[in-house]
Amino acid sequence: MPPLRHRKVLILGYRAVGKTSLAHQFVEGKFVECYEPTVESTYNKMVVVGKDEFQLQLVDTAGQDEYTVLPHSFIIGIHGYVLVYSVTSLRSFQVVKSLHKKLHESRGKTRREVRTDEGKKLAESWGAIFLESSAKESQVTMGIFMKLIEEIDRVDNSYGRSTSCHLM
Repeated sequence: MPPLRHRKVLILGYRAVGKTSLAHQFVEGKFVECYEPTVESTYNKMVVVGKDEFQLQLVDTAGQDEYTVLPHSFIIGIHGYVLVYSVTSLRSFQVVKSLHKKLHESRGKTRREVRTDEGKKLAESWGAIFLESSAKESQVTMGIFMKLIEEIDRVDNSYGRSTSCHLM
């Protein structure tokens, strides 16, 4: 079976529209009758989709309104959103439209602005090794520092004891 993959999903919507009820129904298979305002709750569930297994982290957020400023934690590292409104509340429907617009606008601000080939060219111009990573990727991040140690050792062994600094 392929390796376990992680996915983080936020549930967003106006207050008292059923965000927590949806989360409980999905994770625990039961409906919660009483309403208690949520500050923020996180649920974890293993999910199999086809042949792939996912560790789903479901974040049930406090109710938002159209004036809510979406924090970076609602944008960075999030794989998907569930936008919830109540069919008995026009206001909740309007809030969902506002949230969608804010998410769409913020998504454009975090898009990639430097292409991989541009980074490679810069490293080549410096005579440095190029590796691209995200701090979210543990193995790749480890690889950067391991490669740096290997390169320092290679240079030290080539030229004897060197006190110079090496750029990567």
